[in-house]
Amino acid sequence: MASSVSQPINHKPNIGALNCSVHQPVSERVISYLANVASGVVLVDSTISRWQAQDYAAYGLPPLKEFILTLVYSSDTQFSTLIGALVYLRRLKARLGPAAKGQQCVNYRIFLASLILASKYLNDITLLNKHWAKCSIVRTRSFSFGFSLAEINQMEREMLSILDWDLGITDDDIYWELRYFSEHNFLFSDLKVV
Repeated sequence: MASSVSQPINHKPNIGALNCSVHQPVSERVISYLANVASGVVLVDSTISRWQAQDYAAYGLPPLKEFILTLVYSSDTQFSTLIGALVYLRRLKARLGPAAKGQQCVNYRIFLASLILASKYLNDITLLNKHWAKCSIVRTRSFSFGFSLAEINQMEREMLSILDWDLGITDDDIYWELRYFSEHNFLFSDLKVV
């Protein structure tokens, strides 16, 4: 089982504070961090895309942060599931390497696939892919964007294939992802490294 962490974590976050954080609402700062990590997994190559990064609304593509915000709130995703999605995003980035490129929506697709896999792996009861398709829809006055059930099924299969079906998440994987939240005091003032 491959781990996304290259070395064991010597400083572990305060477990009591982390247990409390699992049931807290996801903040906008956490959403921004997720968007930042997701946007760094695969480079967007404008030569293979019809979308221009500066003009999301003209082509029906919302900002990645808005897409993630919509997904997280419409699916009522817990913080712990988002940590699992971060583990899969980092694992995917390591498998694909720095030269990986895709069209404008590639990071939307891999975030959604990571979230779906984390939800299915970590939760006893989870949304079906047809529900994820509904949760993926972002509508504003200027655009509507979302993924179909067929696209979501394909994303999930592709992600499983790239990850070689390695969905195991270790304590070190979790601690690795939580270090950023702990270091930047995202959740609670008592969420400290011990």
